[in-house]
Amino acid sequence: MAFLQWLKESSNPTLLFVTISLVVALKFLMKGKLKNRKLNLPPSPAKLPIIGNLHQLGNMPHISLRGLAKKYGPIIFLQLGEIPTVVISSERLAKEVLKTHDLVLSSRPQLFSAKHLFYGCTDIAFAPYGAYWRNIRKICILELLSAKRVQWYSFVREEEVARLIHRIAESYPGTTNLSKMIGLYANDVLCRVALGRDFSGGGEYDRHGFQKMLDDYQALLGGFSLGDYFPSMEFVHSLTGMKSKLQHTVRRFDQFFDKVITEHQNSEGRQEEKKDLVDVLLDIQKDGSSEMPLTMDNIKAVILVSEHFMIGLVVSSIPMFQTSNYL
Repeated sequence: MAFLQWLKESSNPTLLFVTISLVVALKFLMKGKLKNRKLNLPPSPAKLPIIGNLHQLGNMPHISLRGLAKKYGPIIFLQLGEIPTVVISSERLAKEVLKTHDLVLSSRPQLFSAKHLFYGCTDIAFAPYGAYWRNIRKICILELLSAKRVQWYSFVREEEVARLIHRIAESYPGTTNLSKMIGLYANDVLCRVALGRDFSGGGEYDRHGFQKMLDDYQALLGGFSLGDYFPSMEFVHSLTGMKSKLQHTVRRFDQFFDKVITEHQNSEGRQEEKKDLVDVLLDIQKDGSSEMPLTMDNIKAVILVSEHFMIGLVVSSIPMFQTSNYL
């Protein structure tokens, strides 16, 4: 499982001893505070000391949680390290959480990696519910994802489809790596919409190591983080090197976006229908039309997590991969 794998990869004997000792001490301190508290909690599987139910998640948590729901019911309680967690597994209860009580339960946990990667969780995915999040959501819906804006981007899709067909034709009669070509197509569409340029043709793309930066970003965001389950132990990431990896990756992206933003600021007079995501965000910042002022870090965070960019690079090409498998 992820927790044990993390321990294995971080198996410096001294560090491991210090970590376990501190967690045990913390466990005893918490036990004294919680001993007299009686909470009306949902059913819960048996827990282990210190890690609670972490060991029961396994490498495929969605399958493990389904198995626990079949055994303990549609609402269960799990103690994930220091984090008390309620798991919902029925349509009726999901409606209660996502619709009836959505305002109370709308904020996401601010993960250790997300706090570093998304400029203090100022993006639309991890920002806590409140005035700032509502403002960012409004900008995305009205300015970035409107039907008119999507229609304006149609010329990008048409041009990139033509390039995809040309690439496939050029590969004949040799072997065609269709998955790679479809990935390049999705990458170029999303980069042109977000940044106003494609990166698959070499040159800028290769010099900046753009794909490598994205791969590192996704690995750090999706990897196991001890601090997410033991917030009091976040300092351990400074010893394991994870914090320095996060900071290094953020600096690389920061320098890259600084260059892209400067180029956009120096190229004025672009037609409205030709403007990309960076242009739109800079216009909003410049004219002060937003309810709350946007900083450069806010703009970078929105770009990184926008559906057009970070997530879309992976998700948008999956249906095309599946379609090609049936051809």
